[in-house]
Amino acid sequence: MVASDAARVLAVDIGGTKMAAGVVDRAGEVAGAVEVPTPAADAEALFATLQTAIARSLTAAGVEPAALAAIGVGCGGPMRFPAGVVSPLNIPGWRDFPLRARLVQAYGCPVVVDNDAKAMALGEYWRGAGQGTRSFLGMVVSTGVGGGIVVEGALLHGARGNAGHVGHVIVEPSGPRCACGARGCLEAVASGPSIARLARAALARGARSVLRDYVAPTASDIADAARGGDGLALALYARAGRALGRGIASATALLDLDRVAVGGGVSQAGPLLFEPLGDELARRARLSFARHVEVVPAHLGRLAGLVGAAALVFGQSG
Repeated sequence: MVASDAARVLAVDIGGTKMAAGVVDRAGEVAGAVEVPTPAADAEALFATLQTAIARSLTAAGVEPAALAAIGVGCGGPMRFPAGVVSPLNIPGWRDFPLRARLVQAYGCPVVVDNDAKAMALGEYWRGAGQGTRSFLGMVVSTGVGGGIVVEGALLHGARGNAGHVGHVIVEPSGPRCACGARGCLEAVASGPSIARLARAALARGARSVLRDYVAPTASDIADAARGGDGLALALYARAGRALGRGIASATALLDLDRVAVGGGVSQAGPLLFEPLGDELARRARLSFARHVEVVPAHLGRLAGLVGAAALVFGQSG
């Protein structure tokens, strides 16, 4: 087990929108949490930004870099696991970037790198909405749509370490093109940037909406408009929710899930997303066992990625 005697570890969460770092103890408590925007930059500038966030976090937590026992990292995928060579779809500056090796070189301690959504799922299983489950799916709906699967307490890795990419389940066969190259992926309909792209396309076709008052409406802007009763905004969130319901129904049929926790920025839309999700899941999950799956908001909020990254270390064997 990596750093089995460590009381605290450095946790790092890397996504297309933000990079975060914090020091996490064995109770899942986070100290010195720092977030910085993920820049649109080349590989070295991205790594330098990450190191700046780490330095700020360690200073805030009162931990010297030389005292680090281990580092756990959740990063957008796909990646080569366990080598930690990353090519995140939503961070184009990193392609075949040796993240794990660079962190080992920079900090001189063991490093575990895994998918950020897998880390989130493990963190929710450890200290959040997944506690007490036997077959659990944790989902992040944000810049992308990702997932992680925990079965009987073990994180499912798959043949190449990329299990859990529920965002690339096809939910609309003739739907919009996804960054992965396919059409109709869940991520192409329900992620924040995808909701915004679909809004822009509808406005370009002449749709009437208060969203015309925005230069470049974000998913958060669209959620606000939907709460105000805007028809286009409501339709976009209903479409995203239905897509999530279809994806979860498929995952439940395959994995006999007892609970799904949905987190990430888009999930903050609340009933705008969860109500159409639940309705579609009820329509699609027809097998008797699949009707018992419970879908809940993730519990750990913005700290889920850091708690999960620490769980990768505390629970990592080998």
